[in-house]
Amino acid sequence: MEKSKGLIGFRQYFKSSHSQEDLLQIIREAQNYKHLGFDFMVALCGENPCSLLAENNMEEMVNVYDYARLRLTPTQLIKRFIPEYHNGREVKIIYYSNFPEGLTYPIDLFSAMSSFMNYDHLAVSDSDFQIPFEEIIRSFKYHIKNSNQHSPSLTFPNRVRRSLDAHNYPINRWAMEDIENLYVYFLSNIKFLDMKLDIQSGLFFTNRLANILLDFNKVGKWVGTLHLAISLLREKNVLVNQVDVQTANQHESTINFGVQCDKIDELYDYYLIPMENIIRISLDNPRKYLMSDWCENFSIAEIKAILENIYQEYLKHKHPALETTKLSV
Repeated sequence: MEKSKGLIGFRQYFKSSHSQEDLLQIIREAQNYKHLGFDFMVALCGENPCSLLAENNMEEMVNVYDYARLRLTPTQLIKRFIPEYHNGREVKIIYYSNFPEGLTYPIDLFSAMSSFMNYDHLAVSDSDFQIPFEEIIRSFKYHIKNSNQHSPSLTFPNRVRRSLDAHNYPINRWAMEDIENLYVYFLSNIKFLDMKLDIQSGLFFTNRLANILLDFNKVGKWVGTLHLAISLLREKNVLVNQVDVQTANQHESTINFGVQCDKIDELYDYYLIPMENIIRISLDNPRKYLMSDWCENFSIAEIKAILENIYQEYLKHKHPALETTKLSV
């Protein structure tokens, strides 16, 4: 069988009934699209999925590569994986850890694998189906059609509706995503601010030249997509596209407020820009720096209060025993 030129990878923390349903859906959906010639892989940490696959008679639809007990780095894993790789249309499940390893590991794994195994194009998606499977496929085709084989190419989906799970959340998640996006613009190329890239959707697409440029060795476990965007948007000849996608309601998120705070800390550790500075800049012109889907119906004073709340909650999370001070703007 001829090797695929496109890899679609899902990252999954396998720990709940929702994640079990998501994994089964990935396998079923992949059968519907295997005629397209893409390879489908799942980078999975958490519980072992083999008993679930057996219960649902799916052993023949998948190949499970179990490296969980070895605790390998992405590069070490790939060196083990390539000699064992079976070139078929089954879904490859790469079980890399018994423990949650964060968001960076699977992105590092898939981008490095794409380079080592000479895939022309890569799609990486969360497995919660906030973006439906058919939208992932359609967007990947768009990316492939509009990429440039002579320069690094990066495509982000533009969610028509950012359907985020905000149940019992202490802050405005839409605003928090925008703050994280601002790190990308200010640390790479501010011209991309005009595109209002939807970097936090849990889905992105790259080509071979983009993947070759990526290095995640020194960044933290939570900032994978942000670091990817910063690294590639810094490139002078990068081609950046967006494609509109429909969304479904997010029924479960692995991203809680603590994880978002850890992202901010890791961004500071690597790039030395504190969250306070990002918020100050955004408050200079909120309509310019923040997405309209949440802030268009708020006054400037209300937007400032929302951002102030995010900053205060971040400080409380970071220093729970200390009394926080108001952000001066």
